[in-house]
Amino acid sequence: MAGPLPLSRLIDAVYGRLFGNLGAFLKVALTWTLITVILVVALVALAPEAWDGPAGSLAMAVVGAGIAIGWHRFVLREERRAFSRPNTLARYVLLAAVAVMPGAAIVLMGTPAIAALLHGLGDRAGATVMTAVIILLAVAGTAVTFRLSLILPAVAIGDRSMTFRRSWAATRGNVARIFVGCVAVQIPPWLGIGLLTWLLERWQGLPSSAGPDAGDVVLAGVGAVLWLLLSALATALFAGFLSELYLRLYLDPEEPAPVS
Repeated sequence: MAGPLPLSRLIDAVYGRLFGNLGAFLKVALTWTLITVILVVALVALAPEAWDGPAGSLAMAVVGAGIAIGWHRFVLREERRAFSRPNTLARYVLLAAVAVMPGAAIVLMGTPAIAALLHGLGDRAGATVMTAVIILLAVAGTAVTFRLSLILPAVAIGDRSMTFRRSWAATRGNVARIFVGCVAVQIPPWLGIGLLTWLLERWQGLPSSAGPDAGDVVLAGVGAVLWLLLSALATALFAGFLSELYLRLYLDPEEPAPVS
């Protein structure tokens, strides 16, 4: 089993590999951004209500899987392909859902059970304790999901030797570092998404004597594309971190973390 993760080196490798290869990232991100726009337009035109239902969720899951697989394959194989085989996409989405299920079950089953135990507390004390419990359950559920997630980079490169059991074993003793690393690589893109959302809301809130004009439409379109690209960046950084974990904890557990 590998020793403690060199977390700072892994995070540096994730950022260095992506920003040192922006061309490869943009190829994947722009391709799947275009696919997202086409899917949105098609769904809204053919069945407007479908976007808010399972069809919309499945479409975004496939887009996210496509971006993640493309970046896994670049990190692990140095392949510069934006597209993946349909069976790889389907298997990635399916196994990602399976990896999330135990963590989600902890939250969904634990919350009502704890709520029943806290039934006798007052409203204010009960709400405070319940909020803290939900946060703890969410952290525990997320940690379980992360421990199962090494199977995802393996799926992306066609490594069928990786299983959920082996992912669980490979990550033993490193849960806290994995959790911190995943959060660290997500902070910049989500700060960007938050800032972009705030700016667009401020713009839309400005007083206007007339209805939306061409400038508003263009701004909304540019904002939507930027939001999709920032989401692609968040997905690629997460996929990159999982890939570095896969290299460090499974393929070469005795070797130092890769540095790009």
